[in-house]
Amino acid sequence: MTEDMLDLETASLARTIVEDCLNVVSDEDVVAVTDPWTVAVARTISRAVEAAGANPMIQIMPLLESHGNEPPAPVAAAMAATDVAFTCTTHAITHTRARLDATDAGTRVGVLRGVTEEMLVEGAMTADFHEVKRLTRTVRDRLNKAEHAHVSSKEGTDVTFGLEGCQAFSLDGFSYEEHGFATFPPGEAPTHPAEDTANGTIVIDTSMDGIGLLHDPIELTVEDGFVTRVAGGDEADQLRSIIEGADENGGNLAEFSIGTNPTARLIGNQAEDKKRAGTIHFAIGDNESLGGTRRSDIHLDGVCRRPTVELDGEVIIEAGKLRIE
Repeated sequence: MTEDMLDLETASLARTIVEDCLNVVSDEDVVAVTDPWTVAVARTISRAVEAAGANPMIQIMPLLESHGNEPPAPVAAAMAATDVAFTCTTHAITHTRARLDATDAGTRVGVLRGVTEEMLVEGAMTADFHEVKRLTRTVRDRLNKAEHAHVSSKEGTDVTFGLEGCQAFSLDGFSYEEHGFATFPPGEAPTHPAEDTANGTIVIDTSMDGIGLLHDPIELTVEDGFVTRVAGGDEADQLRSIIEGADENGGNLAEFSIGTNPTARLIGNQAEDKKRAGTIHFAIGDNESLGGTRRSDIHLDGVCRRPTVELDGEVIIEAGKLRIE
């Protein structure tokens, strides 16, 4: 694909995100937060903002060390002061006080963490957004009814946790209406395990934030909601070092999420991997933005490719196949 053709295709998708999903209208103030690695996507979004008659601004910040790190104070202030903020960043700032404060201030937030120009025209972004919305909200509603979950896999995952009182979300591209933010590509229904209830083994077998596609699985032992052991090869050593270098909640089992996008690929980029229909991911670290009480300076996702998920004894995913229509 030539550069001109790529520009044309990304422009069309950007207009969908800006106008249809985030409902940007004339004269609104819109900031695209980015870093040196993701400026091209921020520019594409800003051109679509300008085409909608709104007022775009690009704010470039230094590359953060990890997902879940707080952005600089001027960036947080800009997010809270605008009508719409797009976070086109390498590392996610979704699970931060900056994003929560922006949402509380009424800012509509569009999250494009780790998204590249190519991802704007391939894979998960080619899905029917309205069908993804329907399926994701169906999964969300089932999670919200559940009190207990059991996740297992042939790779060795065998973990249980409570869900009672834990709100699930529908991150379907249109979810700013309910939650104040939407993620792109769309297609996951996350919640947080009830604090202190998770026990068992989780085997991350596909990809991990901060590492990418895995050569060897990472095995997490979870006791009363916290990771107490990380086993595997060199990549497990990397994750263990991250957890040990984080704050007291770095090992908190922060998130459980179900992917719902049928065109998402497994490419080593969590912006797309964790949206693949039938996969699940767990996150460690901060859960405050999902309704929990544990703050952390990290939030790292890890994908399991072929899980079996039971909610209150009902199988809703069987070996990576969604059983919810």
